[in-house]
Amino acid sequence: MESIILQGINTDELKKLFREILEEKSKDEVKPKEEVSRLTYLNRFEVAELLKISLPTLNNWSKSGIVQSYRIGNRILYKKDEIDLAIHKVKNLKYKRG
Repeated sequence: MESIILQGINTDELKKLFREILEEKSKDEVKPKEEVSRLTYLNRFEVAELLKISLPTLNNWSKSGIVQSYRIGNRILYKKDEIDLAIHKVKNLKYKRG
């Protein structure tokens, strides 16, 4: 085992340095958990009701790429953030003058 000699630093400064490093590392570990918890998934019925469209129309929009769907097993889910973004894009196109 190698030995490390620290000169010019007292124990209080060393403790403070270790504390700062540990706080930074603990903040980095918490961020991914927060991001995962913010993701909200909606099923087909919820998305169709939100967009006020029928299920066949939602299926066509998914196939054409207007909205992104995710298949998990036999379920089809949609990310709420992506649905909100699609709604925003459609609103912008509606009022855009060309």
